[in-house]
Amino acid sequence: MCCSNDPSFWRQILILISSSCYSLGIGISLAHPSALNAAILSPNATDIKATIDQASWIASIQGFSGLLGFFIYSPLIQVIGRKPVNILFQIGISIGWILLYISKTVTMLLIAKFIQGLSIGGFFVLALTVSELTHRSKRGVFLTIKKIALSCGSLLCHFLTFSCDWRQIVLVAIIPHILATLIILFCKESPSFYAMKGQYSNCMKSFQWYFGDSDDSKREMKSIISAQMERRNKDKPLKDKNFRWFKKMLRRDFLIPFVIASLATIAVDFSGRYFLLGYIPNIMIELTGDKNIALYYSIIFDCLIILALCISTVVIKSFKRRTILFKFGAASIALMFTVSLSEALKETLLIKWFTPSLLLLHSFVSTFGLIPVSFTISMEIFPLDHRAIGSFTTGIAFTLFYAITMKIVPLMMDRIGIGGTYFIFSLCVTICLTILYYILPETKDKSLQEIEDEIRGVKRSEAEIELILSNATMKDF
Repeated sequence: MCCSNDPSFWRQILILISSSCYSLGIGISLAHPSALNAAILSPNATDIKATIDQASWIASIQGFSGLLGFFIYSPLIQVIGRKPVNILFQIGISIGWILLYISKTVTMLLIAKFIQGLSIGGFFVLALTVSELTHRSKRGVFLTIKKIALSCGSLLCHFLTFSCDWRQIVLVAIIPHILATLIILFCKESPSFYAMKGQYSNCMKSFQWYFGDSDDSKREMKSIISAQMERRNKDKPLKDKNFRWFKKMLRRDFLIPFVIASLATIAVDFSGRYFLLGYIPNIMIELTGDKNIALYYSIIFDCLIILALCISTVVIKSFKRRTILFKFGAASIALMFTVSLSEALKETLLIKWFTPSLLLLHSFVSTFGLIPVSFTISMEIFPLDHRAIGSFTTGIAFTLFYAITMKIVPLMMDRIGIGGTYFIFSLCVTICLTILYYILPETKDKSLQEIEDEIRGVKRSEAEIELILSNATMKDF
């Protein structure tokens, strides 16, 4: 799998490039409020003018519309497949950018951001696709590279504000989604989707296209197919019963992954991963009192995030998931408390740069430890037949808390200050990690099927897998 001459390796790289292009565009979208708000809130604005409340809705509405998007798209990834849904995401985001570019009123800006929000779930679905189409030894690294691309998008957006207005940034943002669409059209559907649908012949062809025909790949392919044969046989009596999805949500093999993924997602949201992208200039202005210094701090923030994510590719490759999450998570929480304390003592310290530097250090530590491993775990933990509803429910948690934090952070900073905001968020992260300590299994270097079997408490020998496959009829293939 490491050989550069292996065609399957380069096919996985294509999937990585496609998802990274999408992430680059999403990074621009998440950071775009910093450029847009500065323009529409300016007293000298000659184009669109908005109030602070309207600007906060423009920044947060794509999170709320993302809830609706998950109701639309999450079932589709199980019905029509990963590939067509990923294409729909790219089209939706592009339409949103076009509408944003031609907007002349606040209402049009809200509509454009609302439409973009419908496709924000693509960040989860594309990550799910990467996890399915990536070798277990590279899955964590590839998912982290996606996040590096997102941070590069944020850096690009903040950098472009030096020389471009918010409409010109929109034109740049469309390009990555066009490239992503072209690459997806070339690639095959996920073998996991074919296996779930009982199309085992297509599954084998797709699996070999992505993973080659080594003995290890053949064993993993047989494991996936046998597990789905077993599942389909067990699920046949339930086909005509009502509330089938509701019953699946009450099963242990769904509830445990859902709780794990939701807590990991909430920890990421409250650690500042997303609200800092949109509000870092505003936060730095409040801390430093100087707009120019605040803008340079924003660029430094983006560069540190990219550096941290690069380091995280080595960290995720070298250490177990639990070790990274809890050791670096504890360090992140300690730094959040320190930010809160330093802000409370700012009148005593009289050092203007101390709290901003602590905030950047916290973001750096969180980004090479807590944040990437939380995201990776969320993409690994759901069994195959729960991945649609899993991405749906976890995506709802993500978009809901993303929207809430984007909406309330300006209000919290105004009423209780940055110190109070960080203190409350640090308590939330502490609670999440405490619960995860008792329920999170280790997932490093395990195939998705092995993780699924561990959650379900299933153990299969190679002989049992061969027996299941031998009992299959020709029509199954």
